[in-house]
Parts: sequence; structure tokens; C-alpha cells
Amino acid sequence: MIPVPFDRPVLFRLRSIGDTVLMTPVLSALKAWRPDLPITVVTEPLSAPLLEPHPLVDELFVIPRARRGIAGLEMRLGAIRRLRAGNFDMGFNLHGGTTAAWLMRLAGIPRRVGYALPNTRWLLTHVAPAPTEIWQKSTIHCVEQQLGLLKFVGVPVPSPLPRTKLYCAPQARAAVTAKLRRAGVSGPYAVIHPAAAFQSKQWAATHFADIVNYLAQRGLQPVIVVGPGEEPVAEAVRRALPASHRALFFTDLPLSETMALIAGCAFFVGNDSGPAHIAAAFERPLVVIFGSSNETVWSPWTNVPHRVVRHRLPCVPCAGPVCQAFPEPECIRRVTVAEVTSAIDAVFPA
Repeated sequence: MIPVPFDRPVLFRLRSIGDTVLMTPVLSALKAWRPDLPITVVTEPLSAPLLEPHPLVDELFVIPRARRGIAGLEMRLGAIRRLRAGNFDMGFNLHGGTTAAWLMRLAGIPRRVGYALPNTRWLLTHVAPAPTEIWQKSTIHCVEQQLGLLKFVGVPVPSPLPRTKLYCAPQARAAVTAKLRRAGVSGPYAVIHPAAAFQSKQWAATHFADIVNYLAQRGLQPVIVVGPGEEPVAEAVRRALPASHRALFFTDLPLSETMALIAGCAFFVGNDSGPAHIAAAFERPLVVIFGSSNETVWSPWTNVPHRVVRHRLPCVPCAGPVCQAFPEPECIRRVTVAEVTSAIDAVFPA
């Protein structure tokens, strides 16, 4: 690796919530190297609340998702003008996608770093080798992939590698505390997130209802949380519970308050999804249920007690949205309630 000097970096981390959480070790590594280094992150509205209260982010650029027509073009041009005005000398494409690569190029950032992907390689000035080559090992976690770009340009990455880390806005904590109080939650509670991006990552709602009952028997108040568009999943869990059950459901929290809710919980259980990575970043004990995705790449990046529960099949991991091997995604369907309760007991002993 050849050191490349820079004093004004900008990190591009677009798209999903989980991926954005998994980039926070990059912030820690940069500040450990140079505490005075100003760090700018470019993100999108969905994930911006994750980084707005983060003390290691000096400036946050929130750019709109692409829209069609003149209005969408004007919004993108406005973002490019703002980036040009930042006078950045190094851009890191942590996302790897074409949008970030084009934004770096059109913003005139002189040094543009990323991996050698077919659609973006020619837009970069510094093309990193595969992360397996950078780290000299065959299996790479998503966090290591992103930290690999720092290593490539000569930034000394700390050892052990930094963990994910998030922070809550005080107003979000206050709002969640008030909502829990009004709902009668006064003791320790567990957060359950039963939704996922697609079917092969989403455990059955009836199974989650069994976990809700189990956690209540363990003395934890169950709190089920879902995000926008996930309300039917929460309703399926509600229907599977006894009518007398006092589980609390949150279906309309903004992301900042979902973060605060998870930060204050005693335990978290859910599918492989963004909220699981939020729980890991807040150092909450957690159990994550995996289906089609690769736990080597996407497991929680944390030192706190946690377990990954999955059923291993020859076809796993796969891309996930559509199961090519079975009529239904058996990888997630074959995970049993007993396996998950056993993992809960291991992580959160009675």
C-alpha cells in the first residue's frame, strides 16, 4: 500500500441503515489516526438520523434520493455544487455504487478511492485491490471491507479493529422515555424487531410471538418495533399473541427514536436487519436470526454477548430476494423457536 496524503476527506455511505452503522468504525479509525481531521459524510435521508448526533462526524451532507425529471436533476446538481464548495481532497466510496462514484467525479474531488467494480473503476483515481488482498485473508466482514480503503491509502488502522458505535440525540431519548412511561413500562424491557428486507431474511411472525411470550416469562417487558412499511409484520405478531398479552408495539417511531428505544433496552432479538446493527452499536446483548445472508460478512460487529442463529443449507448464503432452491426459503423457515430461546439463554442468562 502506498500512502496518499489528504487533509479534507469526505466519506460516501449511501443507502441502507445497517450498512451505515457498519461504516462507523471508519470514523473511529480516522479520528484515532488524526484527532483534528475534519470528517464529512455524504448520506441519504433514510440513514441520516444515525449520524446526525455522532460526535466523530464534523459535517453531514444529506443528499436526496434520485428522482426522475427536471426536479430530480436540479436536486442532484444542487448536491454536486455543495460538494464542490467543500474543497475536499479525498473521497472514499464506502458504498461502492455508481451514484457515489459519479458524485465524487462531478464534484471535482481530486483523489477518489474505491474498489475495482466494473461500473465505477474508471471514475476512480485510486483503485484498491480486493479486500481479501488488503487484509491477506480469505473471509472479510463488511466493516473490514470499508476499513480496507483506509489501509490502502496508508491510514494506520487500530488493532484491535474499532467496533460500531452510535449516539442518541437527547431529545430522542426524552421522547422515548416519555412514551414508555405512558405505556406503563417501568422495568427492563426487550426490543423485538420481526421484519426484514425480504422473505428469506424474515422469520415467521408466529415464532416471534413465541419469543415475545418467552421474554415476558423471563421478566422482560416485550416491545415490538417496526419501521415504515413494516406494519403488517407487527400486526401478524399481534394476532399470534394471546388477547390478554401486554406486549407494547411501536409502528411509527422516527429512526432517531428507534435508536433511543434500542439504546435503552436490556436485550434485543430480531432478524438480520438494520435494527440489529443498531443494537450492536449501542452494545446491547442481542440474538440475530439469519436466513439467506452471509453471517461472515453481516454479523454484528460488537464485543458484547451475542449469538447468530441460522439453519445451514448447501445453498446458503445467496442473494436472497427470491429463493432458487425451494418453493419457500427454507434457510429461515427451518430455524426453530427452541434454537432461538437457547441462544437467548446463552446471551442473557436468567
